[in-house]
Amino acid sequence: MSDEIWKRHVQRIRMATSGKLTRKDLAKWVETETYINGKKYSFKDHEFQERILSDESQVVVIRKCSQVGLSETSLRMALGLVSIMTNLSLIYVFPTATFAKLYVKTRLDPIINGSPFLRSAVRNSDGADSAEVKQLGSGGFLYFRGASSDTAAISVAADAIIFDEYDFANQDIAGQFQSRLTHSPHKLRTYLSTPSVPGGPIDVAFRDSRRHWNFVKCHHCGHRFCPDYLQHVKIPGYDDDLSKVTKAKLAHIRYQEAVLLCPHCHKVPSLQPEHREWVVENSLERHLAAGYQVQPFDAPNIIDIPYLVQASTGYARWADFVNFNLGLPAEDADSGITPEDVDNAMIEMDSSPFTTHVIGGDMGLICRLFVAGITSKEELVIVHTEQIPIGDFRRRYAELARQYRVTSKVLDAQPYVETLLNLQQTDRNLFAAYFVTRKGIAIYDTVSREENEKEGKTALRQISVNKHAALDMLLDDLRAGKILIKKTADAPDIKSQLTASKRSKKVTEDGQISLWNKPSNGDDHFHYALLYTWLAAQIRVAASRGFGMAPMVGTFKLKPPAPKKQGTGMG
Repeated sequence: MSDEIWKRHVQRIRMATSGKLTRKDLAKWVETETYINGKKYSFKDHEFQERILSDESQVVVIRKCSQVGLSETSLRMALGLVSIMTNLSLIYVFPTATFAKLYVKTRLDPIINGSPFLRSAVRNSDGADSAEVKQLGSGGFLYFRGASSDTAAISVAADAIIFDEYDFANQDIAGQFQSRLTHSPHKLRTYLSTPSVPGGPIDVAFRDSRRHWNFVKCHHCGHRFCPDYLQHVKIPGYDDDLSKVTKAKLAHIRYQEAVLLCPHCHKVPSLQPEHREWVVENSLERHLAAGYQVQPFDAPNIIDIPYLVQASTGYARWADFVNFNLGLPAEDADSGITPEDVDNAMIEMDSSPFTTHVIGGDMGLICRLFVAGITSKEELVIVHTEQIPIGDFRRRYAELARQYRVTSKVLDAQPYVETLLNLQQTDRNLFAAYFVTRKGIAIYDTVSREENEKEGKTALRQISVNKHAALDMLLDDLRAGKILIKKTADAPDIKSQLTASKRSKKVTEDGQISLWNKPSNGDDHFHYALLYTWLAAQIRVAASRGFGMAPMVGTFKLKPPAPKKQGTGMG
């Protein structure tokens, strides 16, 4: 028997054997069939990964720090799943298609070419072998897509999906990918990502899981604890908060001697795998997903404590260090509207002194509505707030529009399109807001047309809004003192809802942009009511041109604000 025939015979046996393995054998398969630097892959120094790969849960969530090899291992996991499970189709999703192609070329192809088993499986498949799809053997397919295109998920049915850097993907597109699992009996999903803000996509997924943390059992005293950077890392002679360590301070402190101490005996515990154990935080909760928190302390032979201290000084924002180096969600003033921002915007006032008013409202079973006056310096002052049941909305809306002589209104079009269309029949200054995704710096576009029975066209007044960019502008104006809010009985709800949405980064084909994440409870209605009110102020000239009388700019003085409000420049 020739060497070539023998190799093919052995390969067929190995492929048949792989088909008899289960997901529980995935870590073993990765070590047996994949290679790195010419040697069989090993979990040495990354031992924590074995537990994650061996988890047979239908959904696995990995909230992780960077530089612990999980993106590399997840590619091997994808190859293993397609090899082990018969006729499995898996979609591997990156934030963008460009990133997907680069990763296939630089990371996946070397794994395949370095493995005799995988190299033969691809060559003998008589199928696809490109940057977008790989066929392994006779039935397994591995697709690579980017979550930045509306068409990326079309026409690809799948049994499993792996989302890599899930927090930075377009969540609407990610949801479309999940729909591709509908007809599969497996419906396997894996989400892995460094986190961004609390309430971001990977953080929400991790919260909604059986949350595993890699505990340490101190080999000195037997105390079990979960390592925490701020609580357990100590620098000899430095007693201040570790978040205050700067590059300038590094030369004056003994950071190279930094250690992690046991909180019980205050000695340095071993972080090696024989002293580690995965502990479920919420063992009594019945979640479908298994979640794993991966911290830098889980790879102590790769990331040491002095390195972490030094790395903490390399970011302009402390939150970025917590996200990327510690693998935990964090927020700061750049992450959205803060409670202090809202407190600074709240003012005491009686009746409105303005002659120009606008309305903005977020529609729902309970509609949140703002009436705002416009100052001579183009500042927006919320003078009336109200939460209106949808059944009473048309009456109250009409009363407030008459009472305040409102010249421009913006309401969100969903979910009550018919209500808005009916209102527009008699209210020619009302615009329906839709969110759109577009490139460029334009915040919004308006469309206005009159009814034309001959051409079969109905009247239409619509504003298309680049949501994330518009919310950025709203935040800037609020912090610049250009938006003030009258204190009303709704103040607590306004404060909680304005601060609920958190801003992170989304990766697109053109780079990073802001991404405003909805809170997990969806309670952000006053935030969007404020956005629509702000938009109504921006378009009030367009809304009134040809549609009723021209707007009048208020010139009245408000009551002197509290001392912290001085210098707002309001006219």
